[in-house]
Amino acid sequence: MSSKRAQSARPTPRETARDAFRISLRQAAERVFVRSGFQAAKMTEIAAAAGVAVGTLYNYFDSKEEIFAEIFVAHSRELHARLQPALSAESPVARLASIVRTCLEYMDRHGALFAMFVERGGMAEYDLQRLGGEVCEAEYARFLRVMGEATQAAIAAGELRSDVSAATMVASLSGAMNGATYAWLKRRRRGRLSAVADDLLKLFLSGARSQ
Repeated sequence: MSSKRAQSARPTPRETARDAFRISLRQAAERVFVRSGFQAAKMTEIAAAAGVAVGTLYNYFDSKEEIFAEIFVAHSRELHARLQPALSAESPVARLASIVRTCLEYMDRHGALFAMFVERGGMAEYDLQRLGGEVCEAEYARFLRVMGEATQAAIAAGELRSDVSAATMVASLSGAMNGATYAWLKRRRRGRLSAVADDLLKLFLSGARSQ
């Protein structure tokens, strides 16, 4: 790519300022959602929290559902960034364990947001597109690929059994993580979700370890 084309691909100062303002609106909305719950939150309340007129808010977002979807995508991308150190673990099984712990620790910190997903009727992976849009669903698929790559590497290294497919193992482990998360949300987020990471991994590895 020529320097001229590269420069044209960069955002203009106006675009950068608009993106930063949109992020500030999204962050204000997240504070309102956490405080009031998704169903009770109003666009007027979000505008007030952001310090803007409600008409200004509508210039950026058509609805609180659109804001919620963008919040979920932003958090998913942040989680992927936090997973990068986990992917440098020496052994593939250690990578898997680090992925699980990092995810559950992240959910601990942002449990209110996941509780809102359930409040809106989210009960399984197939609800991601309905509630978060195609980008959110794609981000979750990216997460599963990360787990799949670590699992496949563990099988190739002889750390995990080879008579069960990597896809089945990923479905088992991610399903256990989802189940633990929903049980935690049902308890109104009492205790730390990440506290179950070791037990969850122990159960998974007791069946998945190479014999």
